[in-house]
Amino acid sequence: MVKAPSILFLTNAYPDFDSSYRGIFVQKMATLLRDGGYRISVVTPRIYKRSPYFENQGGIKVYRFPFFARDKLLIEYKKIPYLRMIFYYLTGFLWTLYGALKNRCKMIHVHWAIPTGLIGIWVGGFLRKPVIVTIHGSDFRMATEKFTFITKIFLYVCQRATQIMCVSDLQKREIQKMGVEAEKMSTIPMGIDETFLEAGRRRKEKSNDQYYMVLSNRNLLPLYNVSLLIRAIPKVLKEQPYTKFYIAGDGSDREGLEDEAKSLNLGSAVQFLGHLPHKKMAELLSQADVYVSTSLSDGTSVSLLEAMGSGAFPIVTDIPANREWVVDGKNGFLVPVDQAEILANRIVNAIRNRGLLEKSRTENFVIAEEKALWPRNIRKLEEIYSSLLSNVAQ
Repeated sequence: MVKAPSILFLTNAYPDFDSSYRGIFVQKMATLLRDGGYRISVVTPRIYKRSPYFENQGGIKVYRFPFFARDKLLIEYKKIPYLRMIFYYLTGFLWTLYGALKNRCKMIHVHWAIPTGLIGIWVGGFLRKPVIVTIHGSDFRMATEKFTFITKIFLYVCQRATQIMCVSDLQKREIQKMGVEAEKMSTIPMGIDETFLEAGRRRKEKSNDQYYMVLSNRNLLPLYNVSLLIRAIPKVLKEQPYTKFYIAGDGSDREGLEDEAKSLNLGSAVQFLGHLPHKKMAELLSQADVYVSTSLSDGTSVSLLEAMGSGAFPIVTDIPANREWVVDGKNGFLVPVDQAEILANRIVNAIRNRGLLEKSRTENFVIAEEKALWPRNIRKLEEIYSSLLSNVAQ
């Protein structure tokens, strides 16, 4: 009997415990591959003290390497924590090497070129295994903000990876401009579950006397710029007083955002829901009239794709990743990252234009169904796996 191929996932983000949302899309990919017959092992940093060093999640072996994180995400540091990063790379290399050898992995699939990509390239080179690197959003943003040693590391990883997976065509084109050959790149966005489309199908039309619901579900971290939405709320309420704002998510900015909402006397018009289990998000999105993402940067946003599939009208920042999915004024609105008044105007326009909302739901549902569902994207990934593994066997 032929054993199923063994793949090692090396990822900077993976759910830390049962209620954790970090890297949930990486976990979903791993789970679907496991269900498809692959043997999946995961190596990821240990951020929180309550996270186990090792656990078996239904056959997926998860190894967490320590690096003195002290319950703080790398994204929360204003400056690079150089000493911690030394330990990150040292222990990450050892844990990855151990996981690959222990599970006789045939291939390494890295998520995020920075910081985990470097570890994957080193281990892959040492063991002579093919390495796939998926570029997400934060790693690409760090590499392109300005030409520094981080850009050099990013290019080093991309040039030495066996295969590069981009989450958008735009990202692929930009990386190609940096000198990475197109032949080794493919585009596979992170997917969404069918449950979001099902929630969209069950969506009920509101009666005229019901309030309108605006939802944001990005993490409450500086990158996601949720303060922009808070500052837009007073103007929306002045024009559309029967509007409720729900902020789902958590993070280091939460206290400051709640204080900002209080200073603007928003009262019960805005509710901070905190972190919600992902399984509840489809139903919440299907109740929302408008979905807002104020992110300063992104790869392909899974949250945006889930909102589109659920029928919430997307109003998102005018950044390259969002332009690939939203055409301004057609199936959503694009807004500047720093102008609360424009965001408020777009929310009001969307609420008042029932025809646009209904038309966009139909279009966005088709986009999500044809381009974003997990089964389609997993099939493309399996084709890449099969090709690389067959080359190794020759």
